[in-house]
Amino acid sequence: MTDKEASTLLVRLLSGSPRPLKGSELSILAKTSSPEFDPIKFGCRNLRDFIRKNASEEITEVDKAGMDIVYAIRAAEQQPLFQSQVAEPVKPAESRGHLGQLLTNPRIWKTFASPDSPFRLFLVPSDGTIRVLRPGYSLDPSWLEIRRISADKLLQIAKDFISELPESQRASLLSLLDKPSWWIAYFDLVRTLGLKTRWILFRRRRIAEEFERSVPALPTVATAAQPTPANQSIATPVQSLTPAGGAESVMKRIAAEVVHKMTDSELRALNLPLGYVVDVLTAR
Repeated sequence: MTDKEASTLLVRLLSGSPRPLKGSELSILAKTSSPEFDPIKFGCRNLRDFIRKNASEEITEVDKAGMDIVYAIRAAEQQPLFQSQVAEPVKPAESRGHLGQLLTNPRIWKTFASPDSPFRLFLVPSDGTIRVLRPGYSLDPSWLEIRRISADKLLQIAKDFISELPESQRASLLSLLDKPSWWIAYFDLVRTLGLKTRWILFRRRRIAEEFERSVPALPTVATAAQPTPANQSIATPVQSLTPAGGAESVMKRIAAEVVHKMTDSELRALNLPLGYVVDVLTAR
């Protein structure tokens, strides 16, 4: 068992519990689920030491019960690096797009922004929706995987943010980036320096940009042109639209053809001088 597997085990046990768990309870459950679990094997003094070093981004201490510590899954707003509040409202129409789904669905955001998450993201080509799948879930072969952001990229985002700060604030933040679970102390210091909102907005924008680059392009299906028999002439627009009833009839037919091919959004912005179109067609 690796330290990541052990961390995932603890998170899963706490997530499945209807209440917070004391350390003694969590330890018993972990050893029952996996006899290999032992904090000492990972160079930790005890369960508390292991959680602080390996799982503090998702597990938090919420209370004490005598000499024991009570643990729970961190609330979304307490997960400083991996979960953020959306700064601006997203319109209903925009929420259907890939980026809109990221910004309005906390599960999608959390999965994409967590490099070690056991969950995976997939784009469904048929309707453009994004699915979050748990391990072992059988997926449709047509679905396209969206690669999660890497830990290196998250670290680079933090460095880029620091580079925009005054010299007096840079050194203290840079000194935290080499530490395990650096993002916990990083966020605490950012908040202390009065940079919390600025950091959240910066990180949110950069993660969103990485997400847009990670969404795979949908495959396009080429439509083969139908061959034209050698003895068959091709009708020109003038031939197909030349009426017996004069210019008024032409205008109606052109309008019908154009409107039929336009999307709803294009129709809303329609500003087409039909008389000019008729003049161009009849002049050919």
